[in-house]
Amino acid sequence: MPQDSPQNGLLNPFELSADDGYTWLKGNLHSHTTNSDGKPSPQERVDGYVGQGYDFLCVSDHYKITRTDTVTCPDDFVLVQGAELHPHNPFGGQTHHFLAFNIREDMDTPKMPPQHVINQVNEQGGNIWLAHPHWSSVNIMRDTLPLKGLAGIEVFNSTCRRASRGEGSIHWDDWMSLENKLYPALGNDDSHALDADNRDTYQGWTWARVKERTPEAIMDALVKGAGYSSNGPEIRNIELKRVDDRSDGKRIIEATIESSEAQRYAAISETYGGDYYLQGETFERATFRLRPNARWVRFEIIGPDGSKAWSNPLDLTLFD
Repeated sequence: MPQDSPQNGLLNPFELSADDGYTWLKGNLHSHTTNSDGKPSPQERVDGYVGQGYDFLCVSDHYKITRTDTVTCPDDFVLVQGAELHPHNPFGGQTHHFLAFNIREDMDTPKMPPQHVINQVNEQGGNIWLAHPHWSSVNIMRDTLPLKGLAGIEVFNSTCRRASRGEGSIHWDDWMSLENKLYPALGNDDSHALDADNRDTYQGWTWARVKERTPEAIMDALVKGAGYSSNGPEIRNIELKRVDDRSDGKRIIEATIESSEAQRYAAISETYGGDYYLQGETFERATFRLRPNARWVRFEIIGPDGSKAWSNPLDLTLFD
């Protein structure tokens, strides 16, 4: 692999065929209950997402695990056990907000260095993600680069959008460029309110491409990039193809995107990027060229109402 290639590649979930047993599951991995600062009980929270047609949920209460065996749900609904953890930030920024999944043991995280928290989650066989970086005023170079072992980032958060800091895409791009490493993303609600409040529920979600309905399969898929995030649009396919003649040193990749109705497709790379749009018209499919010699690309699908879907980044140096 070329020297300037990203340190890791992520899967393109649209290359995982239904003929091989893969299916899409929709979920929310950030929610709170009366076990921390949420208004509904754990059972009420689970019942809400079941009733809205979701396939999986994490009740990620602050500081402690809300055990999945304390609530009931249909057999085909997946509960991911986890918590939102808050170690002190020794680097100068605000307190860390991490989402930890598939963990078994509580930790006294306010008294632990952040790297120790990350290490213990990984040692438990779980994975840990950077939550709502914009809302938390995260500076990637100051607060995140010193840490190793984070799985990815929360790119959208419904609750934080109410404070006009719901999207973390710039932090995402900055992190990947500074580390030359590709990170997957999650879209979540961070729901605290009751359903009747219509405040922060069922507004952001993550899709996972899996063969099995288990917490392990869902989180393994998301860590490997086999998913995407949305607060509206559906991504139906992403295809990449090299189209240059390899004679002038320029690697030209052509992208074909299929989605629900969209007003714009944006292609974000490590520097600059590109897009596709039709003046005042909407579309559900487009083929367009990416920036020459880009090392990676992620896509944002913008719906007619301004809502978005975010693909995970894909390594373009694999086409060298």
